[in-house]
Amino acid sequence: MTPAPRRFLVTATPPTTNGDLHVGHLSGPYLGADVFSRAQRMLGHTVLYASGGDDHQTYVVTTAERLGLDPVELAARCNREIVGTLELAGIDIDAFTSPDDAYRAEVREFFTGLHRAGRLKTRTWTFPYCGRTGRYLLEAFATGYCPECLVGTCGAICENCGHPNDVDSLLFPASTGAGPAATTQPRETEILVLPLEEYREQFTEFYRARRATMRPHVLRFVDEMLSRPLPDFPVSYPADWGIPVGIDGFDGQVFNVWAEMLPGLRHMAEAARARRGPATPPGVWAADSGFELVQFLGYDNTFYFAFAHLGLTFAHGGLTEPAAIVTNEFYHLDGAKFSTSRRHLVWARDLVGKYGADNVRFHLALDNPEHQPANFTEADFLDTVRTRLHQPLQSIAAALAPHTGRPVTAGPRTELLLDRYRDRMRRAYTLETFSMRQAAETTANLLALLAARAPDDPGLAAAGLRAAAEHAAPLVPGLAAAVEARYTAAAPGTVPDLAGLLPVTL
Repeated sequence: MTPAPRRFLVTATPPTTNGDLHVGHLSGPYLGADVFSRAQRMLGHTVLYASGGDDHQTYVVTTAERLGLDPVELAARCNREIVGTLELAGIDIDAFTSPDDAYRAEVREFFTGLHRAGRLKTRTWTFPYCGRTGRYLLEAFATGYCPECLVGTCGAICENCGHPNDVDSLLFPASTGAGPAATTQPRETEILVLPLEEYREQFTEFYRARRATMRPHVLRFVDEMLSRPLPDFPVSYPADWGIPVGIDGFDGQVFNVWAEMLPGLRHMAEAARARRGPATPPGVWAADSGFELVQFLGYDNTFYFAFAHLGLTFAHGGLTEPAAIVTNEFYHLDGAKFSTSRRHLVWARDLVGKYGADNVRFHLALDNPEHQPANFTEADFLDTVRTRLHQPLQSIAAALAPHTGRPVTAGPRTELLLDRYRDRMRRAYTLETFSMRQAAETTANLLALLAARAPDDPGLAAAGLRAAAEHAAPLVPGLAAAVEARYTAAAPGTVPDLAGLLPVTL
């Protein structure tokens, strides 16, 4: 029985606009969300896929200072570069926006409404203040050690374990860029917070009901967080980079960029609706919209999506709750974490430009860090793509070449075998069991089987290649379209000309 059509609202965490996308970025939320979105459309469902530039991260400021650039100019340049890289990699995103006046107005309206409703509380917060830089130590302006896992980290969140920190809990805090001799002094400031502990029962019930669509590491993190009192989440802080709060009593403060991101994503989703489905009524992020919210993100962002954004959703009362939070672990480069700030990276644009989008997508789908860290090297990339994509396809094309333009007969078990493949691919693409790795691995295994059997069973090879192209299209859309075009151009029931199918030679 054909499942009922579903409607999905898909987001990928807005990338910080302090650099272009590197391969680690591409392997995670952006490719994952793209494969999921393409697959749902292939299965007959409706999808809106949205993201946008995260311009107000303090990392934009610290990177601009290091490069001697104006942060506004850096963010604008990086937005253009990121959009170009997504297009080059075949990421079919419906909207990738950057903050404008309408965006800023929507963010202010969102939090002003929560403040009027009494959902936000005023707390006295003690920040270290660095006289040398003239900044309060927060986010990228602070460095220290994580109080949870003890690794070196910046302020607000630990990229290693995902646990939040604040200026009181960050161990041995220091001012970024101020030099080792710089001293700080404590300053008390009243800020706006969302008291997450007030929503404990709703968090507990939400994760009890959603365990089937959350990855194990997310659930472990949730259990760790719920084992102790939940922190107050700062909604505003004293800084001059970001969206000014505009509420009496909070002059000189901007919205915490991670709080800003929830209404920001809602704004991006409306841009996606206007472009992909203008006939769809506005309000796709509303609780009664009928859209299932599926959010793709790196594990290091889990606290913000699993608690901060969800808490803001509970506080608002009229927004859709996520149906799934799909995380990925870190993708390492030669054994160390990809890092834009340390320039330890391979730019996604360079890799795709050199080897082609489908080759890169195929390898990243096979090798991406769904549940545990993975490691990228160019040598492994080349070996994987040659042995698991190019060589099988070349063998199949060579075996079918003598039959070009002629009909071939498939054996009696061919359709049973290919139905098994189709069923497994559908499971890999379905929300509740989504796995890019399983989809890519299953396709690679089918191609290997077809290559081995093609000389003796050209009917299986011909039918199997078309089935692979159809169901692997979310992974390798260009290659799949090229295969399908060859079959469409051939006379019905005959073997198409498959010569020169792979445009990039490795």
